[in-house]
Amino acid sequence: MKLLTIIVLTLFGLSVNVEAEQESIDAIIAIVQDDVITKRELEARKTLIITEFTRSGRKLPDDETLHRQVLEAMINDSILMQEAKRRGLKITDGQLNQAMQRISRDNQMDLTQFRQVLIAEGIDYEKYRETIRKDLTLNALRRQYTARSATISDEEVEDFINRNDDGIEYEYKLAHILITLPDAATPEQVAEAKALSTEILEKLNAGAVFDQLANQYSVGSTALSGGDLGWRKKAEIPGLFTDAVLGMEPGEYAGPLRSASGYHIVFLSARKDAQQVLSTQVRSRHILLRPNELLSDEEAEARLLELRQRVLAGEDFARLAQLYSVDYGSGTEGGDIGWMEKGDTVREYQEMTDRLEPGQISPPFKSQFGWHIVEVTGRRTIDETADSKREKIYSQLLEQKQREVFGIWQQRLRDEAYVVLLDA
Repeated sequence: MKLLTIIVLTLFGLSVNVEAEQESIDAIIAIVQDDVITKRELEARKTLIITEFTRSGRKLPDDETLHRQVLEAMINDSILMQEAKRRGLKITDGQLNQAMQRISRDNQMDLTQFRQVLIAEGIDYEKYRETIRKDLTLNALRRQYTARSATISDEEVEDFINRNDDGIEYEYKLAHILITLPDAATPEQVAEAKALSTEILEKLNAGAVFDQLANQYSVGSTALSGGDLGWRKKAEIPGLFTDAVLGMEPGEYAGPLRSASGYHIVFLSARKDAQQVLSTQVRSRHILLRPNELLSDEEAEARLLELRQRVLAGEDFARLAQLYSVDYGSGTEGGDIGWMEKGDTVREYQEMTDRLEPGQISPPFKSQFGWHIVEVTGRRTIDETADSKREKIYSQLLEQKQREVFGIWQQRLRDEAYVVLLDA
């Protein structure tokens, strides 16, 4: 997650003696079951969207469309957060702190530096944390709901491979426009949605820009990003779109395509050859000492310096790891942790192994697990393109099914929710 992917904007109140305007900006504009959305909250979100559009150089939709799209997104978020609360999903402060640490590391900072940068950007740090908490909660809700309702069998993986193993691997950059339909839609509602889809297709045929039409008409969660679905491999393309997309050239679109959610128009903006998957792996072994009441940090470091000197003097690393390492899993294997890819070990350990040549012994260094010395025993690059094909296809099919199942459920929750709009 990049530094400015999520920004929480604080809108300052107007002069205290302008009571009518103050009441207006704080007015409730939507009741969403047990929650409310205020005008202040909506304006803050709209300001954020406008900032993001300006930075990316994209054309904003008109004010009415922007207002409608942002309010609908906030209503959906509120419904999902209330569902998460009903299910007892809660992100603890400890989990939130770990997430903040990850975000700061992704931006090459420690948490203190990251907080200072946010504040310097005019961002309320505590509100930023709560925004991250909300994102984590919604991700947890998605995982919980799809754990049982979205599964992929070995037969589905095999069938996909048999149907698509043409020797060519592409990735597809897709976007779509969704015109939603409620559950048990009436014939009139179906006809109206289909007519709107046909009208959109006519505008595309006349030269309209796809992402601007998505901003204006789509009710999908990606509407304000021009309907962008990102780069997808074959297995990640929604099943409804697969046949159309595989037969399209970049710049072409297809539809209307009917699903349980409504009518879709899909757009292929680009296609590229999938890159060969090469993985660099490092094999290493280490000795770990963990400070405690009887062993200080300084003593752990000094003891590892002594062990390092004994290895350099000719003693067997594996034997010393068996005798002294408190990583009991690897200690019985002479400290060996096997072949590891980038990201499989903690940052400090990986940074150290990246600097070492095979056979070199590191100086003592500290990670969250304690103090280490490490020896790199091997380095290799392997081609995983074929070896991991089945695992990758399984993951891609599962991710796509989760998106579809969760999207249908989210739309059903929206249809069934008690929502009253007060800003009309």
